[in-house]
Order: sequence, then C-alpha cells, then structure tokens
Amino acid sequence: MGKLVSISVRSAERQVPADGPADVVIPEYNIIVTGSILGRGVSLWSNVNIYGAQIGENTRIGAFVEIRKGVKIGSNVKIEPFVFIPEGVTVEDGVFIGPGAVFTNDVFPRATGPDGRLTQEYDPVPTLIKRRASIGAGACIRCGVTVGEEAMIGMGAVIVSDVPPKAVVYGEKAAVRRYLP
Repeated sequence: MGKLVSISVRSAERQVPADGPADVVIPEYNIIVTGSILGRGVSLWSNVNIYGAQIGENTRIGAFVEIRKGVKIGSNVKIEPFVFIPEGVTVEDGVFIGPGAVFTNDVFPRATGPDGRLTQEYDPVPTLIKRRASIGAGACIRCGVTVGEEAMIGMGAVIVSDVPPKAVVYGEKAAVRRYLP
C-alpha cells in the first residue's frame, strides 16, 4: 500500500491513500466517498456524498453536502452544510461556500428528450470559483461563470454572469425574461 494521509471524520482521524482514489463508507454517519482523492487534513461531517472528486488539504466539509464526479476543490476551503456542487465546478484555494449554496451545470436542463425517454447524457458547462472568494448562504451560481479572486457574493444572490475580482455582489429578483419557442 502507498503513502497514507489523515482525514477527520466527525472529529475522528482516519487514514486514506495519498496517491490515489479513496473510498470511505461510514453508514452510521451516512458518509459515502467513492473514487475521490482527499488531501491531508480534510474534515467530513455527516451525511456527505463525494463521488470521484478531488479535495485539497485542510478542506472542511459540513453536513448534508454532495460533491459530484470531476469536481476539483482546492486547499483550505470551507464548505458549509447543505451545499450541492455538480460536475464541471472548480473551486480554488481558500474559498468559503455558505450554507445552502447551489451550483448548476446545465443551462437548459431537461429530464427527457423530445421522444419522452429519460435523458442520460449531457455536457456539463464549466464553472470556476477563484481563490479566496466567498459565497453567501443560499446563493445560486449558474454554470459557465467565473467568480473572481476575493469576490464576495451575498446571501441569496443569483449569479448568472462573471463576477470581477474583489467585487461585492448581492440580490436578484426573478422576472420573466423571455419565453421558450
């Protein structure tokens, strides 16, 4: 077996491979981590699902978080409870993601195709959250945007376009913008 690193699961130390994908399944805390690379000092709480992601050192992941395949999370990131991060998202070092923040990865999602059959495949649209950005509680981040370094997104904000570095953004009212053909 190769080199191991320590992670924290509900404050208890566990060892996982340092040089390859790890699987951590702890049913009593509803923790499922499959095919993921976890950096030293990663901390997981309960009800966490991580599938095929890469998580950097000293990142803290709160309860009821789901992180999907191919997601890259940097080091020293704080992910608060009830966050959803789908395929296509990259989060750089030192980012804060507040409780209930949601990321998307499909601009025009559909459950079925024109033939009525369940859609199986789609191409995730990449999203980038740059170093030391902060995302407030309940914010929704549309796929395809870049949130600049040290930007701050207020709680409940709906982000549909790029956010410049060090910008402070908040608020959004839903309104009919157009109709589908």
